[in-house]
Amino acid sequence: MKRLVAILLGCLLLSLAWAAPQQVDVVKEIRVAHDLVAQGLREYRSGQAEAAYRTVRSAYLDHVEYAEPPLRVLSPDLILKLEYRFSALWTGIKEGAPLAGLQATASEINASLLEAESVASGTGVLAPTLAATAGFTLLFREGLEAALLLAAILAYLASSRNLALRRGVWLGAGAAVLATVLTYLVATYLVAIAPVSRELISAVTSVVAVVILFYLSFWMLGQGERKKNLEFMRARVSQAVQGGSLLAIGLVSFTALYREGFETVLFYQALAVASGPVQPYMYLGMGLAALAIAVVFAALFRLERKLPTALLFRFTVSVTAVMAIAFVGNGLRAFQEAGWLPVTNVYGVLPDLGPSVASLTGLHPTLETLLGQALLALVYLVGLVLFRLRSRGQKVRPVTS
Repeated sequence: MKRLVAILLGCLLLSLAWAAPQQVDVVKEIRVAHDLVAQGLREYRSGQAEAAYRTVRSAYLDHVEYAEPPLRVLSPDLILKLEYRFSALWTGIKEGAPLAGLQATASEINASLLEAESVASGTGVLAPTLAATAGFTLLFREGLEAALLLAAILAYLASSRNLALRRGVWLGAGAAVLATVLTYLVATYLVAIAPVSRELISAVTSVVAVVILFYLSFWMLGQGERKKNLEFMRARVSQAVQGGSLLAIGLVSFTALYREGFETVLFYQALAVASGPVQPYMYLGMGLAALAIAVVFAALFRLERKLPTALLFRFTVSVTAVMAIAFVGNGLRAFQEAGWLPVTNVYGVLPDLGPSVASLTGLHPTLETLLGQALLALVYLVGLVLFRLRSRGQKVRPVTS
């Protein structure tokens, strides 16, 4: 009798173990679904509608559905959105809908999958720290350059005893700050309503930001280039002073500062996408940078512009280079999500960084993005070596009579 009871109990436990749900790697399933959506878009673009239909259905039925049980507990509304959006995508593919509409739907799916990955993996401490650091560095770098230009203008007015024109300088600077804020708000709105997929906008923005950051990285290392810029600015101020017009001096101040502000807007458009759910920390970094710039600007006059600005620029150049490499990874990943580039997964090669950290560092688990980042890092390294060799050559160049 005891043996029979033991056998029955063993059978019951085996049946329960068989019926119990297997442990699911939610993050992995979401990432695979993410890549399959991009693959489906590529197949549809190349005229393989039937293959695209099967790929997108597989993304949902073979991967998202397996990740649904734990996600349904954490965010049931998110699961509902994923169901509707996937259904709309494969229905559109089946009916031969225009590619632009399918890309918009896929963009919504990608955003929901990223949100699901964030819900599953959590935010942690590293992602907010990276977002705050990036938010601080971008504004501080651009603000430091603007502060130096503004200090040069005011110093020239003081040396030429045209203090009455200071009012025009401050009006132009205030207008530049206001125009920068408005530009950021307008750019954010236009990105939201643009009839182009979010991924494609993100990709183009990231590429442009990388080009500018790459230029600025080496420009910041060249003290001579900054001196030339300041000399050019003093010449423009001199012409405005000779005219004695508040409007003229205000325009000089406005154009000098708004150029820095426009670059800042571009950078923050790329960074805002990368920050995702930790975007508030990016704004925290911006606020701290604004305070730091105010302190630096005040010190420029207290210390008679004897601040170690070259050292500050060298400090920011390293962070700027890292951000350019991160933006390359994000730009290539966005092209993959839009279906413009192939995806070769390398899951398991890198530690699991989580969606927020991966976006802020650009370290996505695909071969294409990692190769792109490695190539840019190599270019930076070669460029830095050549720059230092050139600088040493200029220092030891003999003086000829």
